[in-house]
Amino acid sequence: MGLPPSSCAEGTIGRRTFLLAGGALALSAFRLAQAQSGARVYRVASLSGGSIRSPNFAALERRFRELGYIGGKNFVLDARALGGDWSKVPEIAAELARARPDVAMAIGSEAVLRAFRQTMGATPIVMIAVNFDPVEKNFIASFARPGGNITGVFFRQVEAGTKRMELLRETLPQATRVAALFDASTRDEYQAAGQVATKLGIALLPYELRGNPYDFETALGAAATAKAQAVLAATSGAFFSVREKWIGAAHKLRLPVVANPNYAEAGALVSFGASFPHMYARAAEYADRILKGAKPAEMPVEQPTQYELIVNLKTARALGITIPQAVMVRATRIIE
Repeated sequence: MGLPPSSCAEGTIGRRTFLLAGGALALSAFRLAQAQSGARVYRVASLSGGSIRSPNFAALERRFRELGYIGGKNFVLDARALGGDWSKVPEIAAELARARPDVAMAIGSEAVLRAFRQTMGATPIVMIAVNFDPVEKNFIASFARPGGNITGVFFRQVEAGTKRMELLRETLPQATRVAALFDASTRDEYQAAGQVATKLGIALLPYELRGNPYDFETALGAAATAKAQAVLAATSGAFFSVREKWIGAAHKLRLPVVANPNYAEAGALVSFGASFPHMYARAAEYADRILKGAKPAEMPVEQPTQYELIVNLKTARALGITIPQAVMVRATRIIE
């Protein structure tokens, strides 16, 4: 089901430069001090479709600090987030490229990586590729030997999406009608989940979000009218940036949400998928190796090794849902 774009303006472009407090004056003072001391200052640029104020990005910052990169001493992290406004990708990518970073980090969407490839020249790029195959899309030659200036971490949500469909059935065994929220970048995740839903005897009702910004309230209202009993959310950066708002709207309609672990703290009933904080931390490690002389062409692209199943008992109580014991005992984390 296609939905019209909302007229309200949600989501803003986010920017954080991790340096010293005081804006341009502090930046000038910092550069002067470094020039006088002769110390090397590493500059990393990042662009994400989601948020730079999240547990994921906090894991990235923390890992950089652990590796010895200290803002105000030897490191500048110029981090931008789109807040769901994908029209800004080319403009921001070009701006970041003009600052001549030592490493660029393309986080999430294929659109971000494509823009970086077009603007960054020979600058090494560390990707956190979500929901697209970088080999299939010709960004790299192979996972074992990328062959160019791009490497990093790759995770395609299709398989995790099917597992979440199975988890939804296990958690809510009475649910026979489920609303699927997805967008153009996550259509394959919806389609894979739909095949599982059919086998499980569940009607998966499609609600593809379009426009800028996405109109979640209209989609959820339509799902409630169609007598959906739960929501299966795909993994989209545009969903993540406004997660509290739309999950709250779902709860008002008594619709529990099943999604990936990024949505657990925002109120998703159960969440399953790769650990995004771990992937972000690994991306920082890739950047560190490149800054120390490693060549991206020879650095194998990694897939996630850590997965999480999170149960939000606070949400369960609010919605009057009892989580089956078989789900509880497998949970890696429980939110009380």
